Amino acid sequence: MTTTADPPQPDDAGAPETDPPAPPAGAEDPATSFTRQRATRWLEPHLLLRMSLRAVVSAILGEYNDKRELMGEIEADGFLDLSTPDGDLWIDYVADLGDGFAATYAVATLLSRPELEVAPQGGTTHSTRQGRLLVLGGDECYPAAHVDEYENRLVGPYRAALPRKDPDAPCLQAVPGNHDWYDGLTAFMRTFCQGRWIGGWRSRQARSYFATKLSAGWWLWGVDIQFDTYLDEAQLSYFRRIAEELRPGDAVLLCTGKPSWVAATDDDVEAYATLDFFEREVIHPRHARVRLALTGDRHHYSRYGASDGAQKITAGGGGAFLSATHHLPETIHVPPPRSRARSKSRSTTYQRCDVYPEAGDSRRLSRGILRLPFATPTFAALLGGVYALLTLAVGAALRDPAHGLVEDVHAMAAALRGADVGRLAGGLADSVAAFLLCAVVIGGAVAFTRDASRRRGRITGLVHGLLHLTLLIVVIRGATWLTAGMPGTWSLALVVPLVFAVGGILAAELVALYLLVVDRLFGINSNELFAGQAIPDRRNFLRLRLQPDGTLTVYPIGVRRVPRDWDLRPGWVPGDRERFAPVDGIVAPFLIEEPIPIPRTAPGTAA
Repeated sequence: MTTTADPPQPDDAGAPETDPPAPPAGAEDPATSFTRQRATRWLEPHLLLRMSLRAVVSAILGEYNDKRELMGEIEADGFLDLSTPDGDLWIDYVADLGDGFAATYAVATLLSRPELEVAPQGGTTHSTRQGRLLVLGGDECYPAAHVDEYENRLVGPYRAALPRKDPDAPCLQAVPGNHDWYDGLTAFMRTFCQGRWIGGWRSRQARSYFATKLSAGWWLWGVDIQFDTYLDEAQLSYFRRIAEELRPGDAVLLCTGKPSWVAATDDDVEAYATLDFFEREVIHPRHARVRLALTGDRHHYSRYGASDGAQKITAGGGGAFLSATHHLPETIHVPPPRSRARSKSRSTTYQRCDVYPEAGDSRRLSRGILRLPFATPTFAALLGGVYALLTLAVGAALRDPAHGLVEDVHAMAAALRGADVGRLAGGLADSVAAFLLCAVVIGGAVAFTRDASRRRGRITGLVHGLLHLTLLIVVIRGATWLTAGMPGTWSLALVVPLVFAVGGILAAELVALYLLVVDRLFGINSNELFAGQAIPDRRNFLRLRLQPDGTLTVYPIGVRRVPRDWDLRPGWVPGDRERFAPVDGIVAPFLIEEPIPIPRTAPGTAA
């Protein structure tokens, strides 16, 4: 086992054999090296289609072209050694970044600063220092991994925040999340596994997983769990070799791509099985323990603590849309007693200690989904188009037999004008076209529902779909009433656009109401409820301090509001930090809660 500050790079990735020299400070203006991006609008139709296709393709790629197996051929069995003689070490952690410029850059500016003075509300001010290592905890790029997306959504903003490439620059390591896996890790490997600079941070890993030796008996391990499936044999072999360096009483800070401890409590009882296996088979035999687990994936801050001081923290506030906190469980048990894994560790209870945003604030913010028709007009246009097609199909089904295009138009207009609610409802099933479109509406509503209970999910989705068909009938009746005095051709020519425009807005509002209601009643579709808003506020990241006595202290840092408008900083010269300055406010960091001290060993345990 070798110890290295810069693991060898993969031969097949085209990495140089020696470290490339750092370009001189100010060699290029970071403002011109990328294109600022708006936050991802997850309910835009083209993105819904593209991400659905990518999810299917990436699942196939992940199964048949798992690049982690190829990484096993890379000669990089060493680990990064950041241990210091005095045992004092700072580390930064951020996850779920690389989305809209405003939120991503706001967090990057804070990470770029050598010192931050932060305090909780009404509490004592604490001084924190920039970490010698920045850990990216997953989902480094949205909506899906691509070299250009990494450049514009992550590398560019971080370069603008910290353009300098100093000889003593902090290191950077990253674990992939599900969005990084959508291209089979190709862009991730190019960005993070070739020793490249991410702004003023130098990447130091050769694979999608890594190990770093810290001070005072602590280690940092980053594991790649792909789509929360399994740990490949090459990765297990790597960590088994690293585990030989562990000493009894050592502590591991484990970084993973998903809060499987919460998922195991919510709906997937076996979600924690992979991590439990990893701890039980790789770490515990060396008489070491995971004392802190960090993850992102859910775009909020939450902390769960065990009675022995071990902590599990989700800190996914690096730039992606805000996630809800008002449905997080009070208590989790990992591995869950209900798990049917043949071998599992004894279950440990963790209590919820703090969340950000606060649960009440999370509920209040959820009401912003009611602006959906105007925040994402393309989604309203999609639904309006479906409503318009259904209107034409119903008119065709109800019209009297006629010959010729003009006669058909008159017949359809007359049929729509003369039909009562019952006939309109019958018209939805009286033609193949209308029936198929109704099936698409109901099927889409059922598929849109995210519920661990399949039966409740199907019923909820069915009700949602039927409400859309009911709303369609109401909109058709209203449109025909407004155009009642017009000739048939003009009547139909106005009814369809009215259904498209008014129906689209009302249909999108119905989806918003559905999301709000089912979140409140059943705690389902919460992700879609917040994804549809793309809230850039309530950011978070972590600063961690490792002290000589083996205590690791976590400083959870939050930002309540992110400025929306940024302009070039006046007086900036090459080599300065923070190329952009906020126009409509400031980035004001604060401590989400008091610092959390984590001893290397549990109380009463021999060090």
